[in-house]
Amino acid sequence: MKSLLNNKAVLVMLLALAGFGIWTYSWTFTEHGRLDYRAALSLHLLTFERNIKPRPGSDFELDMPVNLAFGLSMLMPRDEVSRAEDRSIDGPESKLPIRIYWPKAGDGTSRPPPVLVYFHGGGFVVGDIDIFDPLARSLSKYTRSIVISVAYRLAPEHPYPAAVNDAYAALLWAADHAKELGGDPDRLIVAGDSAGGTLATVTALRARDENGPAIAYQLLYYPGVDFVTAYPSTGKFGENYGLPTKAVRAMRSAFMGAETNPGHPHLSPLFAASHRGLPPALIVTAGFDPLTDSGHAYAEKLRQAGVAVTHIHYPGMIHGFMGIVFFEQQQDALEQTARAIDNGLRRP
Repeated sequence: MKSLLNNKAVLVMLLALAGFGIWTYSWTFTEHGRLDYRAALSLHLLTFERNIKPRPGSDFELDMPVNLAFGLSMLMPRDEVSRAEDRSIDGPESKLPIRIYWPKAGDGTSRPPPVLVYFHGGGFVVGDIDIFDPLARSLSKYTRSIVISVAYRLAPEHPYPAAVNDAYAALLWAADHAKELGGDPDRLIVAGDSAGGTLATVTALRARDENGPAIAYQLLYYPGVDFVTAYPSTGKFGENYGLPTKAVRAMRSAFMGAETNPGHPHLSPLFAASHRGLPPALIVTAGFDPLTDSGHAYAEKLRQAGVAVTHIHYPGMIHGFMGIVFFEQQQDALEQTARAIDNGLRRP
């Protein structure tokens, strides 16, 4: 009798698990296509609406969904680097904190490693080098680069063009100190995700237009490149997929400050007068991301200008997936990043 009861309990548990699996799997079926199962779980089970006040003493606050998968990812083991060091460099108006990561053993050649200047995401209003430490370490490991992660000034306390100027100052510093750091000044890379991708694109534009350092490659994860256009993806994925339209508008408004032209190329690099002469690029986009259409548009704009572009699209992913280690697409994107940069830096 006891054995029978135990068997029934096991059967009930198995049926409950099967029901839960079917129920949660149904979340992957959307009117816009198939969403990755782990992305669906994170959105439905781990995402909560919160009122965020990024910095004490500031009046700025933001209602935004928080996906706990990002926080859980920060608790996971991080990719190892040879060493990491915090420094402070001269910025346009104040000291600019950076964190430098040196990769482990090189690529088997005697050539110094590339120097990659990385700008974190966060809508120009949140984020720092601690939160994005795991991704910066991964970039150093996979690209075998010296990574300089930049704590640029954030809005609304420091509106445009503060972050843009900080990003360009960091590039100038990296170019001047590449040899001192043990890196190759002829292989400078700018990189960023989301808002950081915006800063990376703008930094590449400024370097070209202002006779700045020669950038060998640009690495752009789901970048924001257009503050003007309402794309189909803006409407499709502006709710329930982690980056709501209302929050995007609030962040962009805080960042723009007194600037009245959202089409300025240092806000919307898609609208630069020309994209010729820009460095080769890797652009990574996510299918369930409000920014995906603008990312596709920027890849096409660069191609039309004769820029070598590698565009990798992850159709089942959401915005910010490079910060979530539980997604296999993050691992794949890092491996693809390493290959793209290797190939890009080999070009004459």
